Amino acid sequence: MNLIKFKLLKLQFLFPFLFVNVFAGNPESANNILKTESENLVLTFYNNAHLEAKGLSYDAFKEGITGYLNLLNEGKIQNKKVLSIIDFSQPSNQKRLYIIDIEKSCLLLNTYVAHGVNSGMLYANRFSNTINSRQSSLGFYKAAETYTGKYGLSLKLDGLEENINHKARERAIVLHPAKYVSQNFINNNGYTGRSFGCPAVSYKDHKKVINYIKGGSVMFIYTNKVDKSDSDLSTLPENTTELFSTYSCIAPKKIQPIYTSNE
Repeated sequence: MNLIKFKLLKLQFLFPFLFVNVFAGNPESANNILKTESENLVLTFYNNAHLEAKGLSYDAFKEGITGYLNLLNEGKIQNKKVLSIIDFSQPSNQKRLYIIDIEKSCLLLNTYVAHGVNSGMLYANRFSNTINSRQSSLGFYKAAETYTGKYGLSLKLDGLEENINHKARERAIVLHPAKYVSQNFINNNGYTGRSFGCPAVSYKDHKKVINYIKGGSVMFIYTNKVDKSDSDLSTLPENTTELFSTYSCIAPKKIQPIYTSNE
């Protein structure tokens, strides 16, 4: 029996505990319970993967995993095994690219990544979806096909959010290696070099990065430095518990039935 089938059978056993008498008695309480359980699952994953110790904020992770789960529901993810988060609230002299194993709830790789030359020096503070802006774009991307270009093995990215990053193809925003992303460059300058808007990584790690995320996985570029409007990707879906139980090792706890006074 494969892992997915096993987890779906586990859900068939688990979910009656969630819903016995809850919806019939108090639907609002049921919704609150499910919301709380969903939030607990996100926090449990974050803690199990020890992401705080590696510098990734809970806010960045929650936004990333929330979008991932919604994109999963929409059928827009081919490679469901990993979620990549670039945290541009951190300076470029810190390792701010996180590749997370969804199934095992662990961090696969944490490494340096550059931002656009017109987004800022040490920090990325300005973002754009405009051609020739040479700024980074925020939001959710899908890792598309690989190719060999002037920098070597590289990976094309498709922006998934209208007016935020949907012009990634037109702008030639790709993940590629660069000599200015290295520990030596940082030691000498205090920051990584900057790209024309691409999330450039080191030659030391680029093949590993690309092999982890290629084939349709989700990449999320986060910041806390600009105001962001709510979107369809910013709220945990109603089936969060089911998705966690199916695609990760983080399973919901059994929630006891709620009995109301009119029973």
